[in-house]
Amino acid sequence: MGSKIMLIWICMLSFIGGYVDVYGLITVAFPLTHFTGSVAKLAMKGLEIRIDKEIFQLAVALFFFVFGNILAGLFIGERHFSLRKRYGLIFMILGTSIALIFHLFHGDKSFAYLLSIAVGIQNGLFITYKGILVRTSHLTGALSDLGVYIGYLLRGKQVVTWKIFYYILSLLSFFFGGIISKVMYNLYGKESVYIVSLGYILIGASYLILRKKLERDVDYEELKAERAKRHSYNESHKKHVHKKYAK
Repeated sequence: MGSKIMLIWICMLSFIGGYVDVYGLITVAFPLTHFTGSVAKLAMKGLEIRIDKEIFQLAVALFFFVFGNILAGLFIGERHFSLRKRYGLIFMILGTSIALIFHLFHGDKSFAYLLSIAVGIQNGLFITYKGILVRTSHLTGALSDLGVYIGYLLRGKQVVTWKIFYYILSLLSFFFGGIISKVMYNLYGKESVYIVSLGYILIGASYLILRKKLERDVDYEELKAERAKRHSYNESHKKHVHKKYAK
């Protein structure tokens, strides 16, 4: 049950990734969740002395994304996923901060660049699901892994089918996040960013619930193991006493 809840939580993050990506494309005309194309554009114009508005915007967004990953490393401290980490608190702070900062910016579209910090943090948390390193802010890795596993399947190799299911679900979550972003922007304009804020808060709260449940499950398994150990010891002790008096 815990793994199912965690899968839903990861899909929510992928949904937010798609939502922010499309929001960036609408407001500042380039994605805010991945920067391969942005770095390519910077390279294309790298020999030009003049720095135009587009190059400046790309550089600012890239800087904020890297800065977000730096903050993730600072907050978490290692690449190993652990329920002891305060992922839930981080996402709740992110959601609250986005709403407050957007309000302070009075809806100015330059606020969109700051979303790169949030996505950078999201990208740098190194969440794992059944041994898979999860990336919820972009799809390149997921598409690559999905293609490889399908290739294995066509080759006749034994493949764990849940991995294919996971990658397809992740892709669909990102895709529908983008669709909803476009719909919400058409309805509410730049204020549709509040969905990102609400999404992060819900993700943070759901993680805290998931963490508590998984910790209860771990405690229960440890308790069962301890009881079994005691029972085994008691049985062994009884047999020893019985043999002693039988002599």
